[in-house]
Amino acid sequence: MLSILLPIYARQLGASATAIGGLFSVFTGVLLIVRPLTGWALDRYGRRPLLLLALTSFVACMLVFGRSIDLPYLYAGRILHGIGAAMMWLTLRTMVADTVPDQHRARIMGRLTEQAARGSMFGAFFGFTLIGFLPLPSAWQWSFLGYAALSVIALALTWRRVPETKAEGQLGLVTPWDISGIALATLVATVALAEALIGPVFLILLTDRFELEPTMLGTVMAGGILYAFLPSRTGAWGDRIGRYRVVVFGLALAAIANGSFPFLPSVWVLILVYTVLVGAWCMVTPQLDALMTSRTSALNRGRTVARYEFVRGAGAACGPLLGGWLYDEWHVAAPFITNSSLLFLTAVTTMVVIVYSKTKGAAGSNPDRVGKF
Repeated sequence: MLSILLPIYARQLGASATAIGGLFSVFTGVLLIVRPLTGWALDRYGRRPLLLLALTSFVACMLVFGRSIDLPYLYAGRILHGIGAAMMWLTLRTMVADTVPDQHRARIMGRLTEQAARGSMFGAFFGFTLIGFLPLPSAWQWSFLGYAALSVIALALTWRRVPETKAEGQLGLVTPWDISGIALATLVATVALAEALIGPVFLILLTDRFELEPTMLGTVMAGGILYAFLPSRTGAWGDRIGRYRVVVFGLALAAIANGSFPFLPSVWVLILVYTVLVGAWCMVTPQLDALMTSRTSALNRGRTVARYEFVRGAGAACGPLLGGWLYDEWHVAAPFITNSSLLFLTAVTTMVVIVYSKTKGAAGSNPDRVGKF
């Protein structure tokens, strides 16, 4: 509901594209602050307490969103949302890395994405059903009260069923950045920046250019169903043939799709291109998650993954405000062209580095598979 309706609802409250971009930037800014603290706490106190705290933050977040009647409430909800998301997703990825061998990790990271997508689809069905019978402000309120109740159920189930996965022992040292680590961090940050550039303005483009009603947005976003079953399969491709290869192909595909959005002739073509874009991100996301966790050990995993998540958040924090400003002050196509250019440049650079590293090659190792260039 947030990804689809937050810009629309904020627009109805009188927010500009820049203010809407701020709703996305404040979320990623909170991630930027909370993730390093979460990484340290994961290694110091364990995974289970942080997961419980994350779900408690989600309960509070949903209650605040349900009360949102003006822009300050939306910003408060986004801050709580950022706290919960920072703790939950970093904790879950760390727990997957604790329990899954590296050679299968991208597939399981993809499965984690699939489960989240399936829950999101049920939640969106609930919310959009209410929109069909109620005005948007009333549907928004009752949707988030329902989501708060579901968050309470998730908190109770986690308390009863989710075990601790942290290895016993003293805190391990976090290894300093090396060349391959810096290269991976740059890739993660650039992809996050490019993706965030068009996050808030994509839906504004739909409503401004195609004059779509909120009830039609679900049809446009139908390609998102790929998130419910594709990431584990594309993750398995990376486990078999090399994660960077799949990342390069996915980035190139995403660049083509994003660059075309402002110029598409009809909503039906847009639906097709959006489905291609979802497929591209299904390729990229599980590979990056697996690559980040492949550079950890059992006793420094939380802090090391948090370091990569920090640079991902730094890239994402800059994107929404920049994208909103480009949309307002330059041209509606500007954020999409910028996104496409960044993704193409990143794909080409990554491919060149892979070819160069294989030419230099370390004998007897496969750097593409283990997450090193």
